[in-house]
Amino acid sequence: MKDELTFYACDTKTLEEKIMTRDMVEGTELAGHLERLGQHLGTMYFNHVSIGDIFRELEKLTGAPFKFLMGMGARRLEPCGPITYCGRQIPSELGEFVFAIENMQKLERKAELTDKERDTLEKWTAFCEKIELSKEPACLETLKKFLTKFKDRTPELISVYTRWSR
Repeated sequence: MKDELTFYACDTKTLEEKIMTRDMVEGTELAGHLERLGQHLGTMYFNHVSIGDIFRELEKLTGAPFKFLMGMGARRLEPCGPITYCGRQIPSELGEFVFAIENMQKLERKAELTDKERDTLEKWTAFCEKIELSKEPACLETLKKFLTKFKDRTPELISVYTRWSR
């Protein structure tokens, strides 16, 4: 396993009054409190490729802020790191990430490409070869389905991204 992405549901009051007020040093402690006081919704991981690597490349190529899903953006919850990063997610915004993944999938199937699309596809193909994405051939579709599953949750989600050393 390279890394994993987990979603929790946690009401705002519990998060802000019972979890965030604790004296914590690492993100793993925060994730542990979410496990106990929140509702575990699902965990995703791949055995051969890194979710974080895929998200960073998709962010670079599409402009969608995938760093938010990895608890590394403006809505991150502190403490974060050194292995575990948590972030607040607005479920309706998960559609932006799904849209970016769908666009990359369409680009891979498209016959007539503009120069910009060709350049983007070449960068994506080089990335896929570099990380050996062919070992997890359905990973984009799996990521898309995982994110789509949580788009209609309310009021907010907490994502927990755990990065394992390689």
